[in-house]
Amino acid sequence: MKYMGSKRVMLANGLGDVLAEESKSAARFVDLFCGTGVVSWFMATRSELPVLSCDLQSFATTMAASVVKRTDNSGLDQEIDSWLRRVRETREERPGWSEAAELDGSKVPIAVWWKEARELCGEAGSEGCGLVWRNYGGHYFSPTQAASLDAMMETLPAEGRARDVCLAATITTASQCAAAPGHTAQPFKATTTAGPYLREAWCRDPLSRVREAAEILVSMCALRRGDTKTGDANEIAREVTEEDLVFVDPPYSDVQYSRFYHVLETIARGECGVVSGVGRYPPFTERPASDYSRVKASATAMANLLEILASTGAAVVVTFPEQQCSNGLSGLRIEEMAKQHFQVVKRTVTSRFSTLGGNTRNRDARSIRNELILVMRT
Repeated sequence: MKYMGSKRVMLANGLGDVLAEESKSAARFVDLFCGTGVVSWFMATRSELPVLSCDLQSFATTMAASVVKRTDNSGLDQEIDSWLRRVRETREERPGWSEAAELDGSKVPIAVWWKEARELCGEAGSEGCGLVWRNYGGHYFSPTQAASLDAMMETLPAEGRARDVCLAATITTASQCAAAPGHTAQPFKATTTAGPYLREAWCRDPLSRVREAAEILVSMCALRRGDTKTGDANEIAREVTEEDLVFVDPPYSDVQYSRFYHVLETIARGECGVVSGVGRYPPFTERPASDYSRVKASATAMANLLEILASTGAAVVVTFPEQQCSNGLSGLRIEEMAKQHFQVVKRTVTSRFSTLGGNTRNRDARSIRNELILVMRT
């Protein structure tokens, strides 16, 4: 998935070894900021510990659930095949599908395609039109992509592991197909510069992408069934026990992450208010907001979290960039906070971070920085 973080790199660069060692004396692994689920998946598939994956955003816990809540794959391939057949049938019955297929296959200039796509998705009657089509069609997605994503959402298995996998695969597909620079903050426009990127993104096939995403998810399986919880990390931390190993990888940006992932959040929730602006954002009241992305509140939030975790007696592993980030926090500052409550062992590794919209012309999309791994015990 398109994502800001760097946990895949870190897991292979020391973090995986640290978590494996620290988990030996724990009874459960708690991932308080699970993001796209990479660390939760790592622990669920390699450790006998049940995993609790937590995040403020529903799309994150949905992604985590597709692996951590499943210990059995039997018959899952057949259920996914059946779902994909329903997706194909459903999308071709949708209002506007014929017009969408004709437009997306017409090879017209990108400016014409962009204009007519927005008109098609915007002018269709509300009856029978899906959530992605009416909110994001002609913007982040071509009309046929939007219709495909809506069909995926509307035909999801009713419950259980198949639903978890199919919904997570749909979210992954939306992320991969979205015509946006890195994250879904704002869609490409049909300009001379961005037009080729828009065309390339709109030519991606959602059905092949969703099958591939589902196959990857099915290839993973938890050794013990875990669970997920959507909510504020500081509140969830109060439920931690001394037998837990807690992983903390909080936001490092002063831009609320919900801005970058609002499209994925809409798909995970299956609902969205009236969208507006270039980014097709939902109302502020529908966007999860974290104190960790507020410069004036981030230090207090982090200090409170560490105090809560120390009171539980749990072992804690924190990762954070060494130097100060845009939200005002730094790994060095968090280390000093932690020393007030814990015995701290520090390890420094090199990792890659998103620059939140950078490009190769004026700012690299990724930067190389030192990241701290802080192992904490009371």
